Amino acid sequence: MPNLSDHDLKQMDEAWQRHQSDETVRGLLARALEDLRLARDRLNQTPDNSSRPSGSMPPWQRGAGTVGDRAHDDEVPDDEPDLKSECPDKPVDDAADSSRQPDAAQPTGQVLPDAPASDARCVAAAPRVHAQDKAPGRPGRRVGAPGHGRQQKLVPSRAEEHRPSCCAACLLPLPSDGHVQAWTGWDTLELVALSAAGEAATPVLGARLEVTRHLLMQQRCACGHTTRARAARADEDSLWPGVAISEQRLLGPRLAATVVYLCLRMRLPRRKVSELLLELFGLQLSPALIDQTVHQAARSVAPLEEQLAQQLEQAVLVHADETSWAEAGQALWLWVLCCCHTVLYVIGQRTKEMLDNALSTAFAGTLMTDGYAAYRGRVLRLRCWAHLRRKVRGVAESTDRHGAQAGAVMLQLFDELIAAVFDARARLAQPPPVGAGQSTAPPAISHAQSVERLRQLCELHRDSSHKALRDVAREFLNDWDVIVHPLQDPRLPLTNNAAERQLRHYVIARRISYGTRTPVGSHSVALLASVIDTCRLRCASATDLLARAIKAARMGLPAPALPPIPADLVHPNADLVGV
Repeated sequence: MPNLSDHDLKQMDEAWQRHQSDETVRGLLARALEDLRLARDRLNQTPDNSSRPSGSMPPWQRGAGTVGDRAHDDEVPDDEPDLKSECPDKPVDDAADSSRQPDAAQPTGQVLPDAPASDARCVAAAPRVHAQDKAPGRPGRRVGAPGHGRQQKLVPSRAEEHRPSCCAACLLPLPSDGHVQAWTGWDTLELVALSAAGEAATPVLGARLEVTRHLLMQQRCACGHTTRARAARADEDSLWPGVAISEQRLLGPRLAATVVYLCLRMRLPRRKVSELLLELFGLQLSPALIDQTVHQAARSVAPLEEQLAQQLEQAVLVHADETSWAEAGQALWLWVLCCCHTVLYVIGQRTKEMLDNALSTAFAGTLMTDGYAAYRGRVLRLRCWAHLRRKVRGVAESTDRHGAQAGAVMLQLFDELIAAVFDARARLAQPPPVGAGQSTAPPAISHAQSVERLRQLCELHRDSSHKALRDVAREFLNDWDVIVHPLQDPRLPLTNNAAERQLRHYVIARRISYGTRTPVGSHSVALLASVIDTCRLRCASATDLLARAIKAARMGLPAPALPPIPADLVHPNADLVGV
């Protein structure tokens, strides 16, 4: 049920009420009471009971209790504390308060409004100031300063009307053929293909920008009330502060998805995206608008994060890795969890709790990781042999003679195990002999002697005085069963390259952008990267999914589903080597 707007309230005078039925008036009263409760709750918000900043309070109310308490004070009590601490001897500047916007019709140089009469002492301590007398260095735009708006004029090629569906007063449906009148509107830029597939024998490749003028219409009901259509708007979300989603946007869903793809997948900075659009289409877009578009697209695909996590939990094998990530100077980590058809990125601390939030303990598959201790809580796990071999090789190339000799022997034994696994895979790939039945069991690997010698060396040097040798020996012994697990099934991967390849793209992006600046920016990067890379693994169009998700979010509809998993990736052993 829509809230009553100022336009609706101005029409509901006493003369209009006398001509309405009792049922209409009672329904209208219930809606008005609900609006009044919401308004009172907003009025009573203070920095103590909400996320409202302390600077948003008027000077005469800062530190003097809640808004609701002061709103009912008709006079200043005798025992009220001195207000000199609340009203310092400096000019009061409303422009520094981001929650109080100056009147657009106020001329430059006009004095600020006086404080209420109940705070006469505050008025005496803080005289009125002119806009040009504003102290330098104060935050916020100066009162009366010229604003900055779009200078490029857009010429619409078509118009689209939005009619109200029902009367805002009596809630009766409005006739679709009734007289309407436009009361406001906006223009939308959209990227349109020159010719869709199937329209012609030889489709024309390319795209163009199309400007559509959206008109919000108003229509008069039989009850005498005039209802205005409103643009669809999503509710506020505490997880996305400052990211508003509504139908009234300059960039259409397809163009917004293209901008997001250029920023995330092509690793283009915001200013270079603006430059590219100006060069290709002659379109002027500010970097701030592009940044807002990225955040709004991330909020649009936020419901898909749950689908990604659920599909990841059903995989047979998941690769996990992490790399450093900076957020406004804070050291965070970019986690990646991926299988053959799904990718999930998370930015946060490098802790076991972060891993459990991304991949719940309900995951029953195998987890391929490096040697980070946070992964050791998972029972079914694989270790990356490439990491281990590099560490053993580092010991073998040490300048310490004793450590180098032991490391060279360990490296030789480890290489023998790697060669045995590849030989078993080659036998597995060969077709069975004629007349022999199809066997699903992996071929046996003759590795008992090499495994036993490697284990004895690790036991011998676990307390070595050479630190690198001691650390490698203890790492092998701590994860021994996990490390030798591929010897039982050679189809299992030996490296964590799948996760490292996914991270490589964003390691380069981190070096270009130096990370993110806000939690919203970090969450946006992780969400959009997850959706884009998942679409790439499933051979689906990422921009198409982003466009549909942005359009659904602007209309207040549920987010679209992820692209279906291809049939060749649904096989239970699709993650395994050689299958």
